[in-house]
Amino acid sequence: MAGYAPTKSVLLQVRRTLSFAREGHDLLEQKREFLVMELMHYVNRVRILEKEFLLENASLRETYGRALFHGGIRPLIESGRSVRPSWRIFIRETPVMGLNLPEARVEDEGKPSFPAGMDGGAAFDELAHAVRELMSTLVELAAVKTAVWQLAREVKKTQRRVNALDRIVIPDNEAMEKHIQDVLEESERAAFFVQKRLRDTR
Repeated sequence: MAGYAPTKSVLLQVRRTLSFAREGHDLLEQKREFLVMELMHYVNRVRILEKEFLLENASLRETYGRALFHGGIRPLIESGRSVRPSWRIFIRETPVMGLNLPEARVEDEGKPSFPAGMDGGAAFDELAHAVRELMSTLVELAAVKTAVWQLAREVKKTQRRVNALDRIVIPDNEAMEKHIQDVLEESERAAFFVQKRLRDTR
């Protein structure tokens, strides 16, 4: 409280600061609650995508086994060298409470074609499709996990600001307000007593 003169103008300034701090506290609380809800939504998406990734990975292994069984290892290696699927990753950002949360998807630039008459051609088609599905899920999962990290960091930052207002700024200004009010009331009582004594002595 040192450095503040207990005057009415300072009291008004402290009250304005308190009003602003309380309003800011309420807004930050609303922001934190919204961010937590968004975070839980994205965490749930991560869980779903991780399950999809595990299932698709298992399916890919089975499809690879079938392709290997039907065509053998040599055609599989040759097809891997000659057939190169072309993918593009599209990323867009969604604004959420000052954050730009990424969303990503994979698109084929051209479906891979296997040489006619190749042994296990149908199995290779299935394998290419399984790889594409796994890649799509992996890209989406990476974007969603990035969004989770951004949201978690923003929740932590917002919580620190709420705590600073709740534990430092608001209590300090409330104490300052009370101190100045007490000093002004005491000054008013002293002035009233002096005036009364002056009137009594006349």
